[in-house]
Amino acid sequence: MSFSTNVKEDILKFNNIDSKALKLTLEAMLRFSGEIVISKPLKLNFSSNNLSIVTYLIKNLKKLYEFEYEIEQRKIERFDNSITYRASIIGANKIIEDMNLAKDSSKEKDEIFSDEEYMASYLRGAFLSRGSVNDPKSKNGHLEISSTNTKEIIFIQKIMNEFELNARVTKRKTYTVCYIKKRESIADLLYRLGATATMNYYQDILITKEIKANAKRSINLDIANQYKTNASAEEQLKYIKYLEYNYPLSEMDPKLLMVMKVRKEHPEHSLSQLLDIIHDEYDPKLTKSGLNHRFRKLKEIALDYAKKD
Repeated sequence: MSFSTNVKEDILKFNNIDSKALKLTLEAMLRFSGEIVISKPLKLNFSSNNLSIVTYLIKNLKKLYEFEYEIEQRKIERFDNSITYRASIIGANKIIEDMNLAKDSSKEKDEIFSDEEYMASYLRGAFLSRGSVNDPKSKNGHLEISSTNTKEIIFIQKIMNEFELNARVTKRKTYTVCYIKKRESIADLLYRLGATATMNYYQDILITKEIKANAKRSINLDIANQYKTNASAEEQLKYIKYLEYNYPLSEMDPKLLMVMKVRKEHPEHSLSQLLDIIHDEYDPKLTKSGLNHRFRKLKEIALDYAKKD
């Protein structure tokens, strides 16, 4: 079962909404996956590859309207031989008129924006019908709702952005798609849709990924720092060796001789580690910048002496 299917099954369990909010969910479902069939009596078809979504629609429409219905199963002969379910609502005049389904936009537009639950309810229906979301384990975050009705998708984008989700719109063949890429925004939307269980799973995966990424960055930083330490130590040892073989050490400042001795004894240590040893055994007042200065001085002496050599 795909993650999108899990999310939708989770949403179907959400029932903490009033009748007005429920009606907006059902209207969005019919706008995105419904089709008016001109016949006597007038019919309204609703299709989905998820039988639970079809039964959810019928069960809740029955709370608001009187009608007859039929549900049929059809196998679509494609590469995956998928099955789709279609509910035919017979005598749908009242539903079509009440929800303004013959028009390309809801007559409840203004009222939807008056309440966050109304906005979430409309998004809930649109997602159940034409929504999908990537599993959080995948490389990229992506949630989308698509439709052939561009006005409806722009409306969905507007609702999403009322929640500051940074939703964007693009064209894909005959469809217009409203999508979100930011994983934190996707988790926020799942919560608003009522998909609490899958939202928790989504956030758990995000937290695990972040911890692993931070650990990896820390390891990489440690490796980089160790490489930098090794390269710096190799350069210091190069100049120390040159001075030992060529420079009259009897003329060398004792403080520099001490630094040469400690570095030779601890070739892989960082400056901080060398400083700890120097504090314990030689000079408790020497600072890190002071130690750096002494190594630079050794380098200068070596380079100047090499020019005279």
